[in-house]
Amino acid sequence: MTQLETTELGTLEEPVPIPSLPFAQTIDVSGRTARPDEPSPCLPSAASVWYALPPGLIGALVVDLTGSTPPDPVVRMYRVAGPSSGWPTFLGCASPVWNARLALEVPVATDDIVLAQVGTSESRDGRLVVRVEVRG
Repeated sequence: MTQLETTELGTLEEPVPIPSLPFAQTIDVSGRTARPDEPSPCLPSAASVWYALPPGLIGALVVDLTGSTPPDPVVRMYRVAGPSSGWPTFLGCASPVWNARLALEVPVATDDIVLAQVGTSESRDGRLVVRVEVRG
């Protein structure tokens, strides 16, 4: 299990890079809080970790939180137009609290820059099991 010690890593400004897919990581969100200025469509954010997906993906990008221990895990995905384009465009949300889902799937094309925001809507402790893959 990974404890992201620094508040700098895993933020919207400094997402955790995912080097290749498939990817899996279990993170401890105890003591990890969402920043007040973070986007939180569909549900509020209590704890939050941001990931940057590798470029050049084609197909259906899936982020799955099955196996997470908090009762309210949430995954949101965003598309960024470019490195200095400002606020990302919201693509979708999945949570057992929001739509009874633990996985989110969005289509991606080669030039897309995609960010995934995983966390909880109310819980402030537990572990999130994060799995990411592309389906052709």
